[in-house]
Parts: sequence; C-alpha cells; structure tokens
Amino acid sequence: MSIDATGEYIRVLREAHRVSRNALGQKIGTDHSLIERIEKGQTDTRGSLLLRIVHTLQGSPDQLTELMVNPNATPEDGRRLASEWLKAGSALHLVRQDLATLIDELAEDPARFQKWLGYGERLVEERTRG
Repeated sequence: MSIDATGEYIRVLREAHRVSRNALGQKIGTDHSLIERIEKGQTDTRGSLLLRIVHTLQGSPDQLTELMVNPNATPEDGRRLASEWLKAGSALHLVRQDLATLIDELAEDPARFQKWLGYGERLVEERTRG
C-alpha cells in the first residue's frame, strides 16, 4: 500500500471540504495528530479507519482501494484521483441544481409540465421499440 498516496488523497478531500484535522478527528473518534500522520504518509493505519475517513469526507471507497492496493501509487495519484472525484461531485451537484430549478419552473406552469411529461413518454416508447 502506498501510504503517501492515500494520505494525499485524504488531505485533498479534507481541504476541499474545508474540514480541519481536529474536526475530522472528532467526527471519526480519533486524534487530529493521527489524521496529520496519515496525510503525511508517516503511519500505516487500518483500512477500516481509512474507509471511515473517506466516507466522512464523501470520497470514493473504490479510489481509496485503488490507491491502497497499488504499491506504485504516488502522492500525485492521490491528488489526481481526489480532484477527479471532487469535479465529478461538483458536476453532479450542478445537474441536481438544474433539475431542481426545472422542476420548480414546471410546477408553476402546468401546460409546460404536460409537454414535458408527453416528451418523456415518447422517449420511453422509442427506447422500448428500439
């Protein structure tokens, strides 16, 4: 396991979510100094603790596992994977915001809402035929 890569992955996620080491340690029931040692690659810790940290920071268990099983993973790999995950999450957040806005607009205009429903029904029909 590349402890430098996993530590960097966690650090990038933590900083992106603007969570201090102390706050993260409190959330998962450990000391901030252990979080610091993990991030700096100074300690090899249990996978269960790493998964708890990643879950708390809304990271990807799959990416964490990828870093853990790859002995050649570098800190740059950890940064890259965390950045990709954060970008994907931001894009999903924007899509959800757009959908929420659309739903609000449709709720205010019943005629437009009916058009959207009809369009959706046609898409389903076309897909089942094709």
